[in-house]
Amino acid sequence: MVVDWLLFLSSALVIIVAGSALAVSADVVVRRTGLGALWFGAVGVAFVTSLPELATNIAAVRRDAPALALGDLFGSSMANMAILAAITIAFTTRRLLQRAALENVLTAMLAVGLTALVVVLATAGSLPSIGRVGIGPLLIAIVFLVGTFAIKEQQETATVEAENPRDLALSLTMAQAGFVIAAVVILLAGPQLAASADKLADSTGVGETFFGSFSLALVTSLPELSVSIVALRIGAQNLAIANLLGSNATNMALILPMDMAFDGNILEHTDKGLLTAAAAAILLMSIGTMAIVLRAERNRLPVDLAAVLMLVVYGGGLWAIFTSS
Repeated sequence: MVVDWLLFLSSALVIIVAGSALAVSADVVVRRTGLGALWFGAVGVAFVTSLPELATNIAAVRRDAPALALGDLFGSSMANMAILAAITIAFTTRRLLQRAALENVLTAMLAVGLTALVVVLATAGSLPSIGRVGIGPLLIAIVFLVGTFAIKEQQETATVEAENPRDLALSLTMAQAGFVIAAVVILLAGPQLAASADKLADSTGVGETFFGSFSLALVTSLPELSVSIVALRIGAQNLAIANLLGSNATNMALILPMDMAFDGNILEHTDKGLLTAAAAAILLMSIGTMAIVLRAERNRLPVDLAAVLMLVVYGGGLWAIFTSS
């Protein structure tokens, strides 16, 4: 068990370092190419920071642990919103939710809609397949692609206040190389997480659903955490927000490759605990979206009430998952 914990923690450390490098590289790529922080954060960076979920969960389903894999996806979406709340409180002077670009709402609604679609399909019973591809996961992937195209169209017409006007230390070539190297490192660390997490779930006795929704989800969300913190420190707050919301949408799209790697229909293995995690993720994203839209001021309070509420809901969601699993 000690070896499993060491593997688990060492993989987490590697992911943190790679995620930090990813944020810096992504910021340079955005500024030197003009791609825009909203779209590149919601799609490009979000895909890379979701690589741990992809590698970890494909490895998990191949080990016949679908509940662990699905729990990680929903739990990661919950953890990403907890990260958004935590950095909002930690960087309180940035007024993160109040100053976020309204275009982030489209990414948030895509993530909410995809998560709700997964719940609907999971409760619909047995659905037909095309070869090894289930109709449900395929539909989720199609909606994801259409949604990302809509985000790109919105990005082209969006007027977002320029952030981080300082000089860039890295060239475009160096930034692109750094981005790719960080992505590869994150991808390689994922399977190590799956192997150690599966063993720890058995040895701790908490069950695959809760362990995936909490412990594994926190670790596979470390790239999002490190990217967000570094992005805020260099003044790219919309990159941080777009990455967190885009990662939640990407998490749902990952069900398609997971289903293809699994011997059977993975959505049929969605139990009560997993549905609870999905509902908690939807609630957390809805609170964050409302905070961005309303742009409510803190008034005399030292902290953002929406961020505090999100942390409370996150804790309550974990308790509900634990009791229902």
